[in-house]
Amino acid sequence: MKLDLTPRIFLPLILALGLLVYWPGLAGGYVFDDFGNLVDNAAFAQSALQSHFWHAVWSAHAGPLDRPLSMLSFAAQMVFTGLDPWPLKLANVLLHLFNGWLVWLLSVRVLGWLEARATRPWLVGSSTLALLATAAWVLTPIQLTAVLYVIQREESLASCFVLLGLLAYWHGRMRLIDSRRGALGWIWGSLVLGTLLAVLAKETGVMLPAYAFVLEWVVLSGALSRPVAARVAGVAPACAAAASAVPASASPASSQSRHSGLHPLIPVFVVLLLIPGVLGLAWLLPGVLNGSAYAARPFSLSERLFTEGRVLVDYLRWIVLPTPDALSLYHDDIAVSTGWLSPWTTAACWAFLAALLAAALTLRKRLPLFAFGVLWWFAGQSLLSTFVPLELVYEHRNYLPDWGVFLALFALLFTWSPPDAERRGTLRLLTVGAVSALIALYAVFTAIRAQTWGNPYRLAYFEATTHPQSPRASYDLGRMMLIMAQGVGSPQFQMGMRQMEQGALLPGADLQPLQALVFMSAKNGLPIAPRWWAEMRRTIATSPMSAEDVGALYSLIQCGINGVCRYSATDIQDLGGLIAFAVQRNPGRADLITLQANWAANLAHDNPLAYQLMLRAVALDPGKYDYWKNLVVMQLAAGLYADAGNVLERMRELNRFGIHDAEIGRLTRELASKIADSARQPSMAPHAADQKLPASPRAEHAR
Repeated sequence: MKLDLTPRIFLPLILALGLLVYWPGLAGGYVFDDFGNLVDNAAFAQSALQSHFWHAVWSAHAGPLDRPLSMLSFAAQMVFTGLDPWPLKLANVLLHLFNGWLVWLLSVRVLGWLEARATRPWLVGSSTLALLATAAWVLTPIQLTAVLYVIQREESLASCFVLLGLLAYWHGRMRLIDSRRGALGWIWGSLVLGTLLAVLAKETGVMLPAYAFVLEWVVLSGALSRPVAARVAGVAPACAAAASAVPASASPASSQSRHSGLHPLIPVFVVLLLIPGVLGLAWLLPGVLNGSAYAARPFSLSERLFTEGRVLVDYLRWIVLPTPDALSLYHDDIAVSTGWLSPWTTAACWAFLAALLAAALTLRKRLPLFAFGVLWWFAGQSLLSTFVPLELVYEHRNYLPDWGVFLALFALLFTWSPPDAERRGTLRLLTVGAVSALIALYAVFTAIRAQTWGNPYRLAYFEATTHPQSPRASYDLGRMMLIMAQGVGSPQFQMGMRQMEQGALLPGADLQPLQALVFMSAKNGLPIAPRWWAEMRRTIATSPMSAEDVGALYSLIQCGINGVCRYSATDIQDLGGLIAFAVQRNPGRADLITLQANWAANLAHDNPLAYQLMLRAVALDPGKYDYWKNLVVMQLAAGLYADAGNVLERMRELNRFGIHDAEIGRLTRELASKIADSARQPSMAPHAADQKLPASPRAEHAR
């Protein structure tokens, strides 16, 4: 007899255990991109949410579509809970558990279908195997950053729509196999609607048709009739429907005759996978090949491709056999591969990946579950781990692909069975026990990680000590020390400043630690060391300007505008010189030019220069609403009313879904009032007042 665990009992236990292991992490705070997207996003202030809700929904400025469904989920929740991270993290955990249920539903269908077609019995039934795969997926430690990292609800929400789309696709395929009406409608609708919803959560949702193609090619194999259940003895109840006998009128031969000619799924994948794939390559490849897409990255296309081979092997190791010092929020300390042998592991990793892919293709018929798992994982990594100019490593990129890793591993362990019944029982006990122990270890490790994430200082200290060469981890620890400091004379303040000094010297460090040194010195009335400005200039000269660099310069401007930083005249000129140097090095960056305009208007009080810079910024990037808003504010102050009217028209054209109606209305009324005042007092000369201009729309690094 096969060992079949009861899903009615064990699935709730798995999900409850998932909630238990993540619970300690709910007490933690925001990290990294959470600040730019949520905490420091003015659209998510409670007053803004109440009056301009839809502005928050479209405020991400990440990806080509702004991820509105994810931002809608944040905005809708934060109307009631505010910026408290605890309920946001709880919602993420519950979404992860819901995804775990969807993974189980998909696992039952896939495994049940394959077991029904198997030529020899499996060591355990498909129902038990589905529970083991679900438990591993829910509890594996690598999933944590997609759950407790608040903004990565984008990833888990997109994965939710992908899973729902695949389940609907499976339903349509079963209807097609049974020759039931509406089958193709289900198939088309599942992929079109599922992909649309998924990409509105995050761009990774575009991979739904690719996942469906792998499912179709390896598992269903284009079948238009059900497999014969009699091939397998003792089919589990969960897969009985998939393996039910076909009526005589619906035999394979008659079914094939009904679908003679072009296979009904060929148009589906041509329209939804092949054509979009070709168009996507046509859109992305020119910028990738000419180097412009990599202008803001510290690596080239070839270096990224070389390095991703090592990264993918690391992903596999972290998924199956994670270690406490390997998993991290930050992996910016990874060495970039510059050639096949630099380092030598580059060639070895790519050889391993090539062998793994070749094995999956070769064994597609003999070991379909292994092939499906491997190809599913490669499909999931094909967008984010190839030529697209994203950052090199993020653990949450494995959130949905790692299901395939567990299926491939379990295929090697469980989809065979020795003929001897006694040996079969012993092997079944040993393998299920070993896998259960591994999953229990995952749960313990995830709970320990969640405990670390439950305290911001503990998390920062852990990240910096386990990844001492990570500039981001070093900066985070210094920031936490400065936040906890009780005045400039406290040990924490001195330790924090030293940590920032050390972090600035790490390879690959950006402007943030140096910005923190300037910020804290100016805030507390301490002298600003001239070498900090010089080191920032050197960083700008030797590295591409990242989103963090732009944000660092913006914070230095804003703290001066708000009166938090007490700059001397020399400090203001040093800051202006630094920003001008950044613009000189990056003359096509409208966001940097806007920063310079902000400095000129509000710190240097040079309004003619600020106005010329804003004209240049809108010319470089005419599609950014905020740039035009900055420009009209200056025109109203300078008395350029006719120009302001033209700019307001442009702002109306860029006002998607009316989210800026209130702001445009206020500026229009202000313009009308100024025109009326000018008519009453024609002798009054226009003047340009100092204007506090916002920086460019938040430049988010690729996640």
